[in-house]
Amino acid sequence: MITAGIDIGHQRVKAVILENDNIISHESRVIAGAVDAAAKTIFHGVLDLAGMNAASIQRLFATGVGREQVTFADGNSTEMLSHVKGAHRLFPAARTVIDVGAEGSRILRCDSEGNLTSFVMNDKCASGAGIFLETVAAMMQIPLSEMGPFSLDSADKVVLTTTCAVFAESEIVAEIHRGAAKADILAGVHDSIAAKIALAAKRAGVEEEIIFTGGVAMNIGVARGLEKHLERDIQVPQNPEIVGALGAAILAGKMRNR
Repeated sequence: MITAGIDIGHQRVKAVILENDNIISHESRVIAGAVDAAAKTIFHGVLDLAGMNAASIQRLFATGVGREQVTFADGNSTEMLSHVKGAHRLFPAARTVIDVGAEGSRILRCDSEGNLTSFVMNDKCASGAGIFLETVAAMMQIPLSEMGPFSLDSADKVVLTTTCAVFAESEIVAEIHRGAAKADILAGVHDSIAAKIALAAKRAGVEEEIIFTGGVAMNIGVARGLEKHLERDIQVPQNPEIVGALGAAILAGKMRNR
């Protein structure tokens, strides 16, 4: 059976084609224009990568903040359920999924079958999300993709005293003027973000195996910070940003068989 999943985020749209539980193609793009148009663009993109046409897809599900605007989808699923299903497909021992995207984070719990059992959301402060990292990257004049590896060279990380993104920016500016090393500032930023996410995770309850998904999971500095604050190992998928789309494709297949 061939299914597809499309995940509409605040800044990016992701898509996956799944055939008999195997990922055939996947893609992630910045959203440009209306949600439905962006979804159609990436859908045709993953079809081209797979060498398929739309008629090859037996069922397509959408997920994410704009899932109901994807008019050509056969159905939709919540971000929480989609991420749990995707994470459990990649890591069958998964019990806790920490999903961090552009504008918020989610702590998700699941059982041995990959069924969502509980979740906690935090979307009220950008200090725990990708937009804050993008802002810092611009301030530090460093590519977003290089922030994580760069921060690992820190010898004496800067300690940010606030968990508010707005006030943290002021602290970062002060540290730049003070002449603090970029690596030390970035290490402090990642540690601050990781500490906030870990606090929410502890409140929600953390059970191993812990999976880190979403665009922010591509930042090794945040991932290492989470391990430190949770005092546990975490697993990061090879393409953490597509886990929600993968879950949507899995759920599309399950609904088909009902």
